[in-house]
Amino acid sequence: MGKWEITRTITCDVLVVGGGGAAAKAALTAYQSGAQVRIAVKSPWLKGGSTATAFSELLAIAAAIGHGDERDEPEIHYQDTMDAGRGFIDPALVRTLAEDAPKRINDLIDLGLNFDKQKNGKLVQGMSDFATYPRTCRVNGVTARHILNIIAKELKKNNVPIDEQMMVFQLVTDNEKRIVGAIAFDIDKNEFVFYQTSSVILACGGAHFLYTYGVGTPDMTGDGYAMAYQQGIPLVNMEFVQIGPGVINPPVTLLSGPVWKTHPILSNQKGERFLERYLPTGVNVKDVNNHKAFPFTVSNHSFYLDTSIQRESEDNPSPHGGVWCKMAPGSEAIVEEKMPKTKRVLKSKGIDVHSDKFEVGLVAQCMNGGSQITSPDGETDILGLFIAGETAGGLRGPDRPGGNSLAEGQVYGYRTGKAAAHYSMKHGKELSSQEWCIQEFQTIKQWIENSQNGTKDVLESIDELRRNMYRNCLVIRNEVRLMDAWEYLLKTEQDLEQGKYSVRLDTIKSALELRNMIITAKSIVLAALTRTESRSCHYREDFPQKDDNNWKKSIRIREVDGNMVAEEYEWPAEPIRTGVH
Repeated sequence: MGKWEITRTITCDVLVVGGGGAAAKAALTAYQSGAQVRIAVKSPWLKGGSTATAFSELLAIAAAIGHGDERDEPEIHYQDTMDAGRGFIDPALVRTLAEDAPKRINDLIDLGLNFDKQKNGKLVQGMSDFATYPRTCRVNGVTARHILNIIAKELKKNNVPIDEQMMVFQLVTDNEKRIVGAIAFDIDKNEFVFYQTSSVILACGGAHFLYTYGVGTPDMTGDGYAMAYQQGIPLVNMEFVQIGPGVINPPVTLLSGPVWKTHPILSNQKGERFLERYLPTGVNVKDVNNHKAFPFTVSNHSFYLDTSIQRESEDNPSPHGGVWCKMAPGSEAIVEEKMPKTKRVLKSKGIDVHSDKFEVGLVAQCMNGGSQITSPDGETDILGLFIAGETAGGLRGPDRPGGNSLAEGQVYGYRTGKAAAHYSMKHGKELSSQEWCIQEFQTIKQWIENSQNGTKDVLESIDELRRNMYRNCLVIRNEVRLMDAWEYLLKTEQDLEQGKYSVRLDTIKSALELRNMIITAKSIVLAALTRTESRSCHYREDFPQKDDNNWKKSIRIREVDGNMVAEEYEWPAEPIRTGVH
């Protein structure tokens, strides 16, 4: 076989794409449900994505177990989450999240996860944004990593196979739009692989690295969104990208709300303190810092912190394109009180927060949008395709209550794993995949062969795309910036399709990533252009007011006749309130 051929076929009942908390939970549940499961992860196992690298002073998982306050219960968790996103999220999905989260906490405890506990043996639960009662559970300050590691240990014990450095990039369906497999590229072996399977769970995280700086690892290039979109799955709420301040050199460290309660001093490359210049009459720096939480929002005075960082990083940037930050003299005690974990993490990276100044910029942290799922089992309009975690859309709107993301991963990892296993065991033997794989791969092969004489550099364009999104679709958005991004993305997409890029065996992975980045970035930009208002983490400088009369609803991005289009979308009606809230 030539190098542009599929050289290996792997057969399984359920293929899980991704390596974070949702993917691990999905794989373990599918295995426990009796399916033959395989995990394909683009990075080294336990080294990539959000779950493995997540950090903040407040990182935790939300569940209404009533240990922090006995009055808390799933109905109140449901109402709190709806209050944060009503009009933008699916009530049925949210109810499932709230009702199932306590069960998934118990699963983790049964696996041996040692949550922080009170003296009476109950779990420590903390307050988070949008919560009526303390609801978030923690594990020694790095909750996400502990969750992933404890599930990974169980996967290893049960010998669930994990294909590392394996980039799944194309779903394969038959003429009845049923999953029959997926095509991947083995990064280590430089070969194409066909997964013959009737069930695929996309749980491959977000798209933080569409921007110059992002939380997580550079493999987060929107692959799941792009694969779903190419199969006709709508992308919903894509304009709502959670972005906020973080240390950008050395590698990114998110600076969450407690950090700003220490009132650090920001300055530009000229050494000028700048935040004061951007504040209107009646607003002071202390007020801004006290309101600051991660991420950026237009909803309070912390708005001026993030927007001033972007403006100064454009006009008077530090060496890595940010601004300078230094702790105020005499702040040692409050630093230790408010940000001890951040202080220790930065110390491990060579920064002494008491004596050093360090570069701060805006970093992408979470995609609130995603590929729309149609049921509490993470189903989609494609039979056999399930989606969980950050890749899934419909649970997060303009705002995402603290702790819900890790809860989503466990709840929907469990439900998609169980549903995919049952689907595969019921329908898997009915499907024939070989002809559809050959047909799908011919298109890919033709694109690669057409690019043999291309001259444009893929890696340079990836960096350029990230710079363009960072400049035009960060926290300050307007029609001019967004149209610049849109036109750039259209031109780059056209050049990639027409073979103007040099695609060789050693650049295939990057070329596929660029393709996925373009699709995902276009969906963000088009949604941001369409939403002519400002709301939460979406700020249109040319439409600075919230407009509930016209825009308290979602925007869906779909492919229609080969074109990407935006449409307004109304979610199913919410059940009548029970009166407990």
